Amino acid sequence: MNTSLLFSSFPFITGQNVTLSRMTDMDAEALWEVLGDEENFRYAPTASLPSPVLCEGRMARYEAMFRDRVAIVLGIYPCGGGNPLGGIFEIYNVDPQIESVTVRFTLARKYTGQSYATGALRAAVEYLMDNVGVHRIQAYVQPANYRGVLVLERCGFKKEGTIREGFFWPDKGIVDLSLYSLLPTDVRRHPNSHVF
Repeated sequence: MNTSLLFSSFPFITGQNVTLSRMTDMDAEALWEVLGDEENFRYAPTASLPSPVLCEGRMARYEAMFRDRVAIVLGIYPCGGGNPLGGIFEIYNVDPQIESVTVRFTLARKYTGQSYATGALRAAVEYLMDNVGVHRIQAYVQPANYRGVLVLERCGFKKEGTIREGFFWPDKGIVDLSLYSLLPTDVRRHPNSHVF
């Protein structure tokens, strides 16, 4: 797994009807639609942001996490670059020894149900496995988060089990989380294509 490549610069990842790339100050207003919506954080470990002025601070935190090689948080841009930010895609828990990462994605409510999360996850999987050499990609999801489960399963992730009352989330208390993972042997690719 090439962690030097992963953290050399923010990746620019293109997929079907979606682009993942570094966010800029111009995305602060659209980021508020993602981070300020309580419904988006119903199944997340933290609460939504209480004020739009905090979005710039959150973007600065994303930059610091990247500099410290802790995580990569990319903007999800529906229908490619140049369009308004539609969500965020997180790559964290980078483990070079196991060659694994954990991912999480959140869309603004107006972009849900349009396959943008699926497109973002598929594009990220292809980049992480083909370019970076990641062997295992995993995601934790609350069992009641049916949209998140659907996206993971649509992209070939396998459910490994549910960890019952095994996580403490500051804004939710003790929760159950299902663990999904994807290995190279799980990826079904179409002939003559890098898309699965």
